[in-house]
Amino acid sequence: MPLHRLHAEQKKFDRTFLSSLNFDESGIEINRLTLVFHKLCDNNSNQLSREHFRDFLSTIFDLNDETIVERLFILIGQGEKTLSLKQFLSAMNLLLYASIDEQIKLIFRVYDVSADGNLQREELFTFLRKDLPIMNEKEDADLILHEFITLIFKKFDKDHDGVISFDDYHRTCQENPTLMQCFGQVLPRIFRKHVVKSMLNGNLSIISKREKHFK
Repeated sequence: MPLHRLHAEQKKFDRTFLSSLNFDESGIEINRLTLVFHKLCDNNSNQLSREHFRDFLSTIFDLNDETIVERLFILIGQGEKTLSLKQFLSAMNLLLYASIDEQIKLIFRVYDVSADGNLQREELFTFLRKDLPIMNEKEDADLILHEFITLIFKKFDKDHDGVISFDDYHRTCQENPTLMQCFGQVLPRIFRKHVVKSMLNGNLSIISKREKHFK
């Protein structure tokens, strides 16, 4: 992205970071995302809180799973309590422009709560339990969920070692991309991505409405 099209604040980023972004070369998207970032921050702090990040993902990207949004915040913020502009732009770049391999890697990291490189049955239970219809007997619901997870493991666990490794997950998702977010929606739907890109690239009436939400 040509540096002369960026604001002074963005020019402080190193070239390696800027070259990793897939925003349009006109600079419109990154400049408008920077504007949105500052509108989200409290009292000109230049730091985005967990709460405002969660509200932003819900309002703009229709991502409402609290467990997954919290995992995204932790991964993007590297354990910090707030997000910087650089981290926010990295997150938006992933949500809007990640390649298939980048999507698979991000989704797997979100699901891998223990960060041990494997998906355990207990981790999947945490993500899927809240999506079960309300049933009279909790034991029945848990039994159904465990049976479902067993079926999922048969699909993903390529080497039959009792866990889903990243290689297992990657291979399965390449074979069947519809399974990529089967444990919970991490990335926005394609239609939502197109809407957000349209907002960032000139539909001022739409983006201004969204910005007002965060004033």
